[in-house]
Amino acid sequence: MSADTLRFDIVDHVFVIVHADVPPADEDWARLTLVRNANRTKVRGNLVVAPPRASINAAQRASVATFMKETGCSVAVITDSALIRGVARAVGFMGVQVRAFPPAELTSALTYLSVPASRHAELVRRVEILKAQLATVNRAPAFR
Repeated sequence: MSADTLRFDIVDHVFVIVHADVPPADEDWARLTLVRNANRTKVRGNLVVAPPRASINAAQRASVATFMKETGCSVAVITDSALIRGVARAVGFMGVQVRAFPPAELTSALTYLSVPASRHAELVRRVEILKAQLATVNRAPAFR
């Protein structure tokens, strides 16, 4: 199974999630939640890179809210989308530590997640790698 709607990794205490510009596929979301839940004691923050059409559905939002409430994790969402920023605010109203940032403020998002400045370059590099992996998968020709 290839994850062509999102990619993710854990760097230090941060769960890094990069979405394609589509809503996440159910199988990709299931894999993400399996890894997230298995690492619940390690993960202290989530960095989510979300293009405009990558919004999550109500069940996925509820899953995120429950996980964040149970673990006390913070979420930083990187997006240009006013809709996704609104979703982030809505999740925040459910008692979750969440803030949305424009892409130019990635460093501010990392600071919000308590990532030491000495680790910022590594997190930025990992985000770029995950973006490149998604772009490669989504540009691959379909074989019949």
